[in-house]
Amino acid sequence: MSSVARILIADTPEGVEAFRRALTTTLPLVSATSLDQARALLEPPPMVVVCGCHFDEGRMYDLLRHLKATNSLSRVPFMAVRCVDGDMALDDALYESVKIAVRALGGNAFVDLLRWQRKYGDAEAGHRLARLVETLAESPPSDTG
Repeated sequence: MSSVARILIADTPEGVEAFRRALTTTLPLVSATSLDQARALLEPPPMVVVCGCHFDEGRMYDLLRHLKATNSLSRVPFMAVRCVDGDMALDDALYESVKIAVRALGGNAFVDLLRWQRKYGDAEAGHRLARLVETLAESPPSDTG
């Protein structure tokens, strides 16, 4: 794997594509659709890990726990994101619980991109998403040496 700084997006193929379409930045992206693929792409550590709510049949929390439990990865920012509708429409309370759980496990942010797109329009939602990802990417990684 290249040592070029990059962002890891872990989601369903549809979620990865929706994230790529929405993100208005030139930061390099790599993607994974399974927990094993995502773990393989964590070395060298990415600038940010973005993980979809529907990643690998609900393994988003497993990826977050792995990230925070690994010394060399524990300071890598983690952002959960909802880019596509799942099998069922989830209500506000359920997505609020996702946000709470992500933060409780050490994640940095949760973005409901679909809601942002409805509220702000595609262009502004993409701009907001890019600003958040770039801000997280600028967070200095821990000194593991």
